Amino acid sequence: MRAVFHAASLLPLLWLVYLVATGQIGADPAERIVRYLGLTGACFLWACLTMTPLRLLSGRSVWISYRRGLGLWAFFYLSIHLLSFIVMWAGLDVQILLEEVTERPYVYLGLFGWLLMVPLAFTSTRSARRRLGKSWIKLHRLIYPVALLGLAHMLWIAKLDYLQVSIFGGLLFMLFFCRWFYRKN
Repeated sequence: MRAVFHAASLLPLLWLVYLVATGQIGADPAERIVRYLGLTGACFLWACLTMTPLRLLSGRSVWISYRRGLGLWAFFYLSIHLLSFIVMWAGLDVQILLEEVTERPYVYLGLFGWLLMVPLAFTSTRSARRRLGKSWIKLHRLIYPVALLGLAHMLWIAKLDYLQVSIFGGLLFMLFFCRWFYRKN
């Protein structure tokens, strides 16, 4: 089952490769690729955040077995989102990168959110969980500020079309509410 899960998680990347290879990526390939990878990473992040509420609502712990994989796939897609921004958008030009970070705060928010994900990805193993003990749970609560930073990042980029951001924001609110409700009761 894990092999199917990981193969399915590669499908968005394979679809992107197909679009590029067939010339269907659009007039501004750099922007389209960066946005596609960011959206894909956000979808995996939100799916990861959904696993605990699904466990709480269904009473079945099977959902939790997918949480780590979804989180790692989110980190993977958001890492290549960042890498494609650096390589394709900025052309590896440090001056352009510095301008983007200083002139567009959404870049800073996205970078900060990604940096918060780094320790989560590197401590996602069972051995790291054992070594860190209760600190592991505290560390992995960074996923909530990561999601909020991701939402702010999307909101700032949205320009005039806020439908996608509204959907992500509504889902995040529902996920947070579900966690709060079950902890309270």
